[in-house]
Amino acid sequence: MQESATASGQEPVQEPWQSTSTSMAEYPTSYPTGHNSTFDEEAPRSAFSVIEPPAELSTLTTHLTGHSTDDTFPDGGLQAWCVVAGSFCLLMGTFGVMNTTGILQNYFATHQLASYSPSAVGWIPGLFTFFGLCISVQVGPMFDRYGPRGILIAGTICYVTGFILLAESHLYWHFVLTLGVLSGTGAALLSTVALASVPQWFDRKAAFAIGISMPGAGLGGVIFPFVFRAGFSNLGYKWTIRLMALLVLILCVLGTVLVKARLPKGRSKSTINLRSLQDARFTWLTFGIFALELEVFAGLGLYPTYVIMQGFSTNTSVVLLAVQNVASTIGRLVAGGVADRFGRINTQTGLIALGAFAVFVIWLPFGNSLVGLYVFSVIFGLASGSFLSLAPACIGQISRASEVGGRFGLTYSIVSFAVTWSVRDGQMGVFELPLEVAGKDLRGDGEMREESSS
Repeated sequence: MQESATASGQEPVQEPWQSTSTSMAEYPTSYPTGHNSTFDEEAPRSAFSVIEPPAELSTLTTHLTGHSTDDTFPDGGLQAWCVVAGSFCLLMGTFGVMNTTGILQNYFATHQLASYSPSAVGWIPGLFTFFGLCISVQVGPMFDRYGPRGILIAGTICYVTGFILLAESHLYWHFVLTLGVLSGTGAALLSTVALASVPQWFDRKAAFAIGISMPGAGLGGVIFPFVFRAGFSNLGYKWTIRLMALLVLILCVLGTVLVKARLPKGRSKSTINLRSLQDARFTWLTFGIFALELEVFAGLGLYPTYVIMQGFSTNTSVVLLAVQNVASTIGRLVAGGVADRFGRINTQTGLIALGAFAVFVIWLPFGNSLVGLYVFSVIFGLASGSFLSLAPACIGQISRASEVGGRFGLTYSIVSFAVTWSVRDGQMGVFELPLEVAGKDLRGDGEMREESSS
């Protein structure tokens, strides 16, 4: 080999083990063309080529661990917990309103839209929920690529403007466009960022962190029913909706200030990618979330109706819904810590069993008893709140940090069809009662019925 090298005019390359020199300066090595072949001179770094590890290694690591090798999670720190607080505010202003759209629908049907059928009125909160979830499939990749700030600003403008215009609405198409489309679109922008941002900052404590942010939705579900009821009685429709617009504006501004992205802009190349459904874990998880939210939102929509049909007042139905939302808030707080210790899927399975127990053992046999309804509200609230809070944590567990937003958006765009169906059909049941009776109770000027505990 050395002879052929000499014949071609090149110096023979001496193998390391053939060197008898003890001087490092004479140790043979390979340097870029035009530079000294010893350690006496250093060539610039730019002259060297960097050997990249094979792509198969990164792919294999991601497949085995569920995260890419460069995913690092702070799992705490001031900024991480500020993101949790911002997510709490955003979810309180969006999902908290979604939990109470039945009260708005009842008011519309007994006042501005009294001439319309229950089915037609039911489409208004249905569209609000549908847009609030379906557009997530577009928002998730935008969040992964561009960060949260611009999306949150746009979402705040759409959401608050929708409520301001809702206060001036009196025709059917006004309500569809303001609450259904405009506020629904704003809710999608805000809630998607709120839920997708927390898993970027937490890994081992992800379920616990999401469990702290998700109670914002439950707290909104507790506060807003009483705001609507007291406002409609004392302030009138327009000023009540304007007050709501102010409340959600404050919450959205706080969320916009507190929520920040951990990954640099432009790093993620996430797009709407249906190939995520080729991952069997993600597909089955999406199907499970679809079924759970169909059951939860149908229950939220039907429950106040069921209470009224058992002979109790609308005021009692509002109180029972508030009790359910308080229990839901507690469930979201507790479930996160339990899930991080015993496993998120394991905890979710146990909560599904608890929810089934509440429906089949308490609600169905004892649903005509006020005591039974209170017990059901507590137990089902604990279970259903935990369902919703653990879903984003489960998605984050099987996804890389840079694709959480896209996968979350894809999941909830599919789930939106189930939620829209359940919200519309569940809340329509309230109109099986005379509308003027429900309207009097909502205004607070109806005669309160004496309630029995049996």
